Amino acid sequence: MANLPYTLEFKQVTGGGTKFAIIKTELSRVKPEIINTQMQQKPHIGVNGGFFSADNGYDKPPTALKSISYWKGDSSSYSYNGTSSSQLSRKTFVSYKDSNNQTKAAYMYAKNLNEVLANYPTAQAVIGGNDYNRESWGSGLLVQAYDLAAWRTVLAWDNTYGYLIVTNGTSVTVPNLKVTLESVGINPVNSIVLDGSGSTAMRVVQDDAIRWYGSPTHDRYIGNMVRVHGIDWFS
Repeated sequence: MANLPYTLEFKQVTGGGTKFAIIKTELSRVKPEIINTQMQQKPHIGVNGGFFSADNGYDKPPTALKSISYWKGDSSSYSYNGTSSSQLSRKTFVSYKDSNNQTKAAYMYAKNLNEVLANYPTAQAVIGGNDYNRESWGSGLLVQAYDLAAWRTVLAWDNTYGYLIVTNGTSVTVPNLKVTLESVGINPVNSIVLDGSGSTAMRVVQDDAIRWYGSPTHDRYIGNMVRVHGIDWFS
């Protein structure tokens, strides 16, 4: 196998619980990419990204993105968590250059890209997601996206690496996702929840072949993905 700028590992909760597939890569390589198509139509290595609207169904391109997606230097970006007319303050990942020109990562609650850039003028990547608090997902006795078990996608980080994570073969509620991530050594504080359910997908090279993890299918049209910058792999 060629030398790849990431590693792939699998973790499972003790006792046969939730399984995770995890891509580990340097922070500087964590890149959002607007695709508006199926991940299988792209050569990128990574996972599905943030939230989007699919008014025409999931077998057609999204009608709108709903999570910030920004990479410094890219011509394509989306500037809002929510829409321009209905912005939501959501937990958002930021990678940036510090005073020593080293790539670091943080999070902030932001409605739009301008808020992020005002706080992090050297931002390289900005990726909108959500946190683990029930009120962030909706209101009412039952918030389906939060309270019902589904396949999940998470972006996590530490001081050096980014972790692109999907549940593999198992589905969980958002509160259980937080607990199970902690049990396998991932700090939920330094993470955001991305779109899930049928959107959850990981495309990765393993043994010189493309492999898929996450939900049973990987043919949903999505708005953006979070990929490993610096590598493309064609089938």
